[in-house]
This record gives sequence, structure tokens and C-alpha cells, in this order.
Amino acid sequence: MSTASNASSEQELLQLRNEGKITEVEYQEVLAVMKKSPTPAKGLPPDASDSCSTSQPKMPDRENIPPVLWIGLVSLALMIVGKVLFAFSLGPGLLLDAVLSAALLVGLYLGHKWAYVLTIVLAALGTIVTLTKGVEHGLAVLLGDCLVLVPVILSVDYFFPKRARSGAD
Repeated sequence: MSTASNASSEQELLQLRNEGKITEVEYQEVLAVMKKSPTPAKGLPPDASDSCSTSQPKMPDRENIPPVLWIGLVSLALMIVGKVLFAFSLGPGLLLDAVLSAALLVGLYLGHKWAYVLTIVLAALGTIVTLTKGVEHGLAVLLGDCLVLVPVILSVDYFFPKRARSGAD
């Protein structure tokens, strides 16, 4: 089936050359690229296969951060400030937690998948561990974690963008 699509693409390319829309040099260059590159994956538009062949994965557009995610990012930033302030009275363990939270904040802002997964895991584990220290303290941590966790979960499309569908819906 790939040879059939290559043949039709070559015919279209030849037609463009015959109509004078592309030069002979352009025709030869495109033909050489077509013969080198594998055919697009089934179900993907041709431009999607080009982006898949690059070595770097496509990152989310930081200019289009979902508004709900900003709630989580600001909440996490405020929690980091609180952890740094309380680290002087509660010990250096909280300072390490603040540094790790800062790394998580940067990862969330940049749209990294690992930050999405770690946010979910660490919010669940943090709440469970804190509940063992007392219900009042555990509920406060649960509320703070929910202010970060819920917006992150609602922004799943930012971290895992859907591929464009080929053809009509």
C-alpha cells in the first residue's frame, strides 16, 4: 500500500512540474526526499509524521497554559514559599521538600509529562504520610495538595496533547 501512495505522490509532483508550479531542481529535491523518508504512519496526516520523525518530542505551547493550571502553579509556588519559611523552625527536611517542589513547579510550567505524573503520585503520598501525624495537619496538607492536584488533572491535554485527526470527523 505504501508503494501506491508513493506512486500517487510522485504523479502529483510530476503534474506540478509539468504545470510549471515547481522547477526541475525542486522536483528532483522533493523526489529524493520522498524516496528517502518512510511513508507517513497510517492515520496521521503527512505533517504529523514529519514532527514524529524529529528527535525531540513536541512540547506544549507555554503561551497557551490552561487558566485552571495557573491556579495549581500559583498554589504550588505559595506552598514552596511557606515551606522555605517554616524550614527554619521545623528543620532542613522541609527545605529539601521545597527544592523538590520547585523542580516540580518548573516541570509543570514547561509541560513535562514526568511532572504531571509525579504531581499526582506525590500529592497522594504526601497526604497519606501527613495524615499519620494528625488529622488537623493532614487535612491542611490535603487542602493544599488539592489546590495543586485538581488543576493539574484538569489540564491533562496540556501535558498529553492529542494528535490531530486525519480526515473529516
